[in-house]
Amino acid sequence: MAANAQHNQDFASKFMKMNKADSTIRCVTVSPKMMMTLQGNTDENHTAGMRQAVSKLKSARIVTAADSYFDVAVELLRQNAKRFSLERDFRNGEQHWAFYKRASKRGNIVELIMLQADSNKRQLTIVNLTGNLDDDFIRSLTQDVTEEEHHTE
Repeated sequence: MAANAQHNQDFASKFMKMNKADSTIRCVTVSPKMMMTLQGNTDENHTAGMRQAVSKLKSARIVTAADSYFDVAVELLRQNAKRFSLERDFRNGEQHWAFYKRASKRGNIVELIMLQADSNKRQLTIVNLTGNLDDDFIRSLTQDVTEEEHHTE
């Protein structure tokens, strides 16, 4: 039973466990209920879209670390290549983005990992989402980054 629970850990949990000796790495878990509370002051159209997106989430973890951990995170994902597949990888000036996903045996997307290293700020941010995620959900998240990429070029 413990082996099965360990096998089902999300990426952020594995990353934190692997780097537990570094007290500068931080992880915050945001529940769907908290996300709904945080977005409560937006307009109605945005609220409906946000509710739909949040309803698909089981958890969201945000990890921050020094940007040097980007390669550590990518290596951990590569070591687990049977679980995680690279969706997108690009640079935007001083930022390096990588998006990975994990699908269930049925092909449903159950986990999305977004890595963003900013060499100016010397910071890595990992956003790890779990739930019932679909391609539209992922496109909506990556669209903002893509638009930002084209505006800065």
